[in-house]
Amino acid sequence: MKYIIFNWKSYLNISESMNLSKVVSKLPSTKKYKLISSPNNFYNLTLKSRYPKNIYAAQNVDLHGKGASTGSIDIQDLVSNKIKFCILGHSEVRSNFGETDLIIQKKTDLCLHNKITPIVCIGEPVDIYKSKKTKNYLKKQINKIFKKSNIYNEVILAYEPLWSIGTGLTPKMSEINDILQFLTKILKNYSFKKIKILYGGSVNLSNIKEILSLQKLDGVLVGSASTKPSFIKYFK
Repeated sequence: MKYIIFNWKSYLNISESMNLSKVVSKLPSTKKYKLISSPNNFYNLTLKSRYPKNIYAAQNVDLHGKGASTGSIDIQDLVSNKIKFCILGHSEVRSNFGETDLIIQKKTDLCLHNKITPIVCIGEPVDIYKSKKTKNYLKKQINKIFKKSNIYNEVILAYEPLWSIGTGLTPKMSEINDILQFLTKILKNYSFKKIKILYGGSVNLSNIKEILSLQKLDGVLVGSASTKPSFIKYFK
């Protein structure tokens, strides 16, 4: 089964999010794909109440907990509303809010402690890619986010090269496959009960078939393309 995560970011208003959720809800159930929608966090509860059979992911969560934390999204809000997945460490969150690998490590532990599956994003900037230091960069990210002494339940790792997100550029399939093999190998040094590896970065209708054909790939994390009904209907 391939995991298909629709990251709607902040592209859509509530009406548009409703319309897309309706499209998702009408897709026939299949063992081929696991479809997960990640709308603006503000809309999650409304969408879940209207389309309860859809699977939803939060776009982030905070470490502060309940109390005097204006603007925070508390982990218990996800738990009580049965949001089972949460995106962590997306490049836009890292750049816009200064989140570090250490913060992402703490949020990963917080999600797992509350039985929410973290979708942990990693990926290299263009200068690292051009200097052919991607593998070393990713290994350092993984070493900071995960502890070899921990036993992890289900974790989803999304490889998103920063230079590919929203640019229309993607690595060659051979490059993605090489990174998948590398990640599969180094992740064996950690104790994961279940680990899935996804690819993200300018995924669209023109390349989705080829990307999903990669043998070691467990799915995709899709941004702007996933706001189009035509893309969602590909998975019927």
